Amino acid sequence: MSSQPEKRKYPRLSINDGAYGVRFQAQGTPIHDGRLVNLSAGGCGLEIQTADARHMEVGDLLESVFLDHPDLPFVPLSAVVVRLLGKVPGKTGGYVLAGLEFQETTPFVRELIAGHVAEKLKKE
Repeated sequence: MSSQPEKRKYPRLSINDGAYGVRFQAQGTPIHDGRLVNLSAGGCGLEIQTADARHMEVGDLLESVFLDHPDLPFVPLSAVVVRLLGKVPGKTGGYVLAGLEFQETTPFVRELIAGHVAEKLKKE
């Protein structure tokens, strides 16, 4: 464990319920059954099936990322894959954790996401 504080630009909300979903396209292939595991105004963490991650690589740009929650803006976002945990050669089942960094998000949308995260963190 590192004794250094975590350096994040935006607060992050850990998500443990099924009320949050995500849809996106990876290299033109629609992915509809991803699950948000964390969210911030700067990006998110996803749990996706290994089969859906087979064509994803760190550095890929994902288009048409939609956050599925009634209190979040339903607009197409773009995001870069910054982490892929659990994607290993030969693994065909289970899940992969993907870290995404939102790209070119408007200040308005970023503030809507930040406000949602702040509200939920206050309730924890």
